[in-house]
Amino acid sequence: MKTKILFAIIIAFVIIIISSCTKAGIGGNATVVCNVSNGINNDKLSNITVYIKYGQSTAPSQNTSGYDDQKQAVGTKATFIGLKEGTYYFLITAYDSAVSKSSQLSGSGPFSLTHANRNGTSTANFSVSY
Repeated sequence: MKTKILFAIIIAFVIIIISSCTKAGIGGNATVVCNVSNGINNDKLSNITVYIKYGQSTAPSQNTSGYDDQKQAVGTKATFIGLKEGTYYFLITAYDSAVSKSSQLSGSGPFSLTHANRNGTSTANFSVSY
């Protein structure tokens, strides 16, 4: 009888531990504001699109496929709302309005939402270049 009770307690403990783990993605209370700057000069950027991959610290692909969501920036900021604690990978594409619109700039990198920031707003700064 004691063995069965002990076994049930261990199983319950394992289930609680597994269910308390969170994976990066939507469904949380965090907001990430991606601030994009031009790493080449101080000219204005246009047509900024920010792509996000949940739960990954490396690029999922060489192009924009494989990302989970995307936002068009307002000015130089793109905001992702409702994220969980975890690691995210961002890819940014934009155009330098002082140069031909056929020349695309890009930048990318990982960003981690920590436990301390799981209910607040965090800023991720990214620079784009050729």
